[in-house]
Amino acid sequence: MNNGVPNNNQVNNSNDMPVLKPMEGVTIAPVQEGPVDASNSATATSTAATVSSGAMKSNINPNNTTPVIANSTPVGQVVAPQLVVAPQQPEIQNNNATLTNSTPVGPPPVVVPPINNQVPSTDGTKKKVNIVPILILVILILGGYTIYSSKSHKEQLANLSYNCTPVTASKEEVKLDLDSTLVKDLYSKVSTSIREDIANPVFDDNMKLYLAYRQILETDKYDTNCNLFVKTAMEPYTCMVSTTFVPKAFKEETMLEAIKKLYGEKTTIPLKNIQLGSSCIGGYQYIPKRGEFVQGYCNQNVATSYSVTKTIKEAVSTRNTIIITEEVKYHEAEKMTLPDSLKSGYYYYTFRLDMNYNYVFVSKTYKSKY
Repeated sequence: MNNGVPNNNQVNNSNDMPVLKPMEGVTIAPVQEGPVDASNSATATSTAATVSSGAMKSNINPNNTTPVIANSTPVGQVVAPQLVVAPQQPEIQNNNATLTNSTPVGPPPVVVPPINNQVPSTDGTKKKVNIVPILILVILILGGYTIYSSKSHKEQLANLSYNCTPVTASKEEVKLDLDSTLVKDLYSKVSTSIREDIANPVFDDNMKLYLAYRQILETDKYDTNCNLFVKTAMEPYTCMVSTTFVPKAFKEETMLEAIKKLYGEKTTIPLKNIQLGSSCIGGYQYIPKRGEFVQGYCNQNVATSYSVTKTIKEAVSTRNTIIITEEVKYHEAEKMTLPDSLKSGYYYYTFRLDMNYNYVFVSKTYKSKY
């Protein structure tokens, strides 16, 4: 006994003070000296009160059986030792909830990527996305589509302008009255005489121009002179004003209008002299500097010894098309043989109704009767 305070062995052997055996996983903190502020619950909670691993040191009064605790709290402030297990708290770093040696509490944070034209690179920096090539590619695609659409639209219009007409009838053939004014009028525009067949038996531009010339009315012609007329250009025609001959003329515009009426608005036939072969049929010289067709004079005999019989056999209409079938029979003259260019058989004249409600001449085809 030193100064009236028993040693540890004395305390351990005393029956008055039981010894607290340390529990596994619990840390016994030393007794805190001085007053403890119990009002601060966070501090009280975080600072765990533990009991020393050994028995609580106390001074035993040899004259008294009541032990005296050494380093006790000042008089008036008695704090009983408490056994508190401090819970493990998550460590918060960089404003992100991170648990140390513990299961995560609650759902993980949702990270919203920034909305801009920057993308993170592998080294952690942000790179700007160059959108200029993308815009150029989009412009090229749109431009190509526009060109394709425009071309396709033009092709459709071209097909419509040729195929579509105001008439939308049945596809079945309808036979027309051969004595109707429509059939007679159309046939009169394209039928030819034996002289015309001999002079130009082929349905070429010369014949097409001649048939258009036949549609010009006499009221569209007027008296003129022979200025710039070249007589060697269309022999045997000549031009010389006299008391017996005053040439006629008509405008170039009149000829173009006649071509459109007979063959359609978009038909183009080269303008040239109106003459079938080298015969005296037609006889109008085209003078571009004057913008006129000027009549020539021919004094040759135009008679022929051949003859022909032409008969309309049938006229049928299919939607916007009319086909007139003509049966032709050429006859030889006495002791004369027909030229090979004159062919007997069937000729088919095809007309089509255009957008101006005009039946225009499309083609002339031949089929042998035998």
